[in-house]
Amino acid sequence: MQLGDGGVDIYYIDESADPNVFTMIGFAIPLLRKADGIWTFRWDDHLQGVRKWRRGLRQKHGIPVKKELHGVKLAAGRGRYRFGTQQFTRPAAAAVYRDILSSIDFLPESSIIAVAGTRNSNLYGATKLEATLHALLQRMRTATKRTARNGMVFFDEGHGEYRTLYRKSLVYLPTGSDRGNWGSGNPTQNLPMDNFTKDGNIKQSHADLFIQVADMLSYALALKVKSEIGALTPWQQQLNLGDLYSFVPRKYLNTKASRFDPMGIVRRA
Repeated sequence: MQLGDGGVDIYYIDESADPNVFTMIGFAIPLLRKADGIWTFRWDDHLQGVRKWRRGLRQKHGIPVKKELHGVKLAAGRGRYRFGTQQFTRPAAAAVYRDILSSIDFLPESSIIAVAGTRNSNLYGATKLEATLHALLQRMRTATKRTARNGMVFFDEGHGEYRTLYRKSLVYLPTGSDRGNWGSGNPTQNLPMDNFTKDGNIKQSHADLFIQVADMLSYALALKVKSEIGALTPWQQQLNLGDLYSFVPRKYLNTKASRFDPMGIVRRA
């Protein structure tokens, strides 16, 4: 594998899942870029950005910098996020969640790829959450190939099947054509992630600020999908939690990931 002229991106991936809805977020943080013929590491710039963002959440909302963010806990007014010892009320927690999503200014533009699936999702033999990951990997490959970049992947811990599917995708990743078939007439073509490193890395979310951001995004997306299918609980409906994902600034969304959704969300029915 040769180093692409566009540099190297690190993708941070996390999911939200219940028996009926599966969502997955992957966003790219630049690791290596070339400017005026000189390669420079860029990851530290974004690390400082996410740290500054967390300090801002502490100053504005009292959320300790070292407190692990979990979307499912914050949205429900659990987790003792207020000063690390107190609970937000549910209405206050919803307001804080919206502010968190609207203020993620440390991400590169067009960096967030979002995929939503259901228990009926099936993509080339992969089902449910694995079908969602398959679709995400396809879009990650497309994004990096389009920009002549290489990629690395960091998954949240707890899903060994992710690493298995990722390893497989490096040599075999069947992909359909949005035109119905490829020039050969075949409905699918093998487009492996041959510009990515050979293995996926596992990160513990409590020790990684970027994975925590992916968690917040994926749960917000899950609530959006549940709202669309009428699956929110009464209190979630009352707080209009289905609109959380709309607070993510559009410029950070990879809207090219899907031409069928204005926010670029890839839908796997």
